Formats: sequence, structure tokens, C-alpha cells
Amino acid sequence: MRKSTVLAIVLAGVLAASATAYVASVAIATHGGDDTSPPVVPVAQLPHIGQPISGATALGTSEATAVACPEPTSECSSSFNWGGYIVTAAAGSVSEVSGSWKIPAVTGAGGTSCPDAQKEWLANAVWVGIDGFNDGTVEQTGTESECFYGHVYYYAWYEFYPGAPKTASFAVAAGDSISASVTYTGVTLAGVLKFQTTLTDLTTGNTLTSPKTGVSGADRDSAEWISESPYYDGILGLTPVSTVKFTGASASIGGVTGSIGSWGTNVYWAVLVDYYFPDDPVLKYVKDLPSALNKAGNSFSFAWKGSGP
Repeated sequence: MRKSTVLAIVLAGVLAASATAYVASVAIATHGGDDTSPPVVPVAQLPHIGQPISGATALGTSEATAVACPEPTSECSSSFNWGGYIVTAAAGSVSEVSGSWKIPAVTGAGGTSCPDAQKEWLANAVWVGIDGFNDGTVEQTGTESECFYGHVYYYAWYEFYPGAPKTASFAVAAGDSISASVTYTGVTLAGVLKFQTTLTDLTTGNTLTSPKTGVSGADRDSAEWISESPYYDGILGLTPVSTVKFTGASASIGGVTGSIGSWGTNVYWAVLVDYYFPDDPVLKYVKDLPSALNKAGNSFSFAWKGSGP
């Protein structure tokens, strides 16, 4: 079904290339260290918030059992940056993905401060998207909950990877109800596939809508509902947050719209893990653990387990 070994090699190259090519126009943060004041706001520094899946590995029976994968073993996988559900499809068949969630609160935060004894950067991106499971692009929109050098940040964004992310001009907050979608809108005159993202904060009524954007190399061959550890000089630690619950999760594929669960053996479950997991695949090296789907197949939740390296 998936060529996980080839995928991991290709995506490792993509991530390395993107990190090398990015030249920051603002002060660059370091991870850890003895800085007494935080660097500039994190959103100004991330070359990408969401990226294609990294380190995707199919789980064996014992590994799937250890992390309580709710899907058949052949549809269970681990990843260094993605956790959640993926629906795969024939190239050119995914036309829309949508879902809703509440922005998770940073655990232990008080006002604008968060626990940060190590002076580090922890990030947690929740999003819906198309592509990125079998190719090098992702068309996505979501929200971010960060603990950045002891300061809490929440924001909404969209991204057409490998393009840079764009963030909302309006503020969002923990607990805000979000509805989001990514839609295929046609092709450019040059034949490049175009997409548009829409994210609405139902609590405030604000909406972030992208322009219809051509994404070279997009395949339209997967739909995703993800919690991600973003990448900055390496994959960041995952912010400890309250439970994240996706609802109303659906995708339009081949002219048919259905919930995640309606796509049968094309449904893949991915657990977000740290770098120790491949050598010791046990629960203590899991960063974010997705639950089983509900009976309707359109809802599931994430349980934060650890920030990980």
C-alpha cells in the first residue's frame, strides 16, 4: 500500500532542503541555553508550521498492541511529526477535507506564562489537510498552541507546503471552537493544481481564508486530520495541552463525501512518537496518542503523553 521506507528517505531530504534554504529575516532563536529573555515571537521564525509526514514506519503486531492501535495492524503506523488519521486515495481524487476542534489550552499555563524550566520551544499544531502522506506537498490550515521560552502563544494559520505559512491577523484563544476545510478549486493556466483553505473561529466569528493557490507537485492523494510537532532546526517538542477532539471529520474523494471511517482499508492511524520509539516501541516514547474513531467514524481525540525530543 505505502512505500514507507522510500517515503521516509524522500521526506528526510525535503526537510533538510527546506531547513537549509530558509534564511530568517528576524532574530534566530536557540533551543535551551542560558538566555534570560525570549527571542522574537515564534510565528515570525517558523519556515513551516506543517510539513509532510516524517519517519513514517509501519507498526508490527507487538508495536501496534503496545500503543493500542485501534485499526488493523496493516493500517497502523508511527511518525516523528504526525499523529492522527489519514485517508489515502488515488491521485487526483481528493477534493476536500474538513473538521472541527477546540483550540487546546497549554497545560499549566497562567495568563501569558507557561511552565518552562528548560527554556525551550514547545509547539503543537492541529490541522486538516490534503497531501503529505505519499508526496512532498501539504495543503493545510489549523491552529497552534505554543509554550515558547515561558510565554504562551495561540494563533491560526494556513500553508501550502513547501510555501511559507500565513497567519491570521486576528487573535485566537484556548477553547475557541474552530471549523476548517481545504478544498481543491481547479488548475492554473499552466496546469498546476489550485487549493483554498478556510478556517473560522466560531467563538469570535473571525475567518481566515486563503487565496486560491497553485501548488506545484500536489497529488490530491490523501486527506488528513493531524496533531503535529512542527520543525525548526529539528522536530520540536510537543506542547503539553488539554485533550484535542476532532468532530465532523469528513473528506470528499472521487465525488463521494464521507466520514473518516467510511473509507475502510484506506484509513491509516498514525501515532506521534519521539526518536527513541524505533529502538524501544513502548508507550513511554509516545508524544500524542489518537483514540479510536467514534461509531459515526467522524470524531476522535488526542491524548498528550510527552513532549519528547
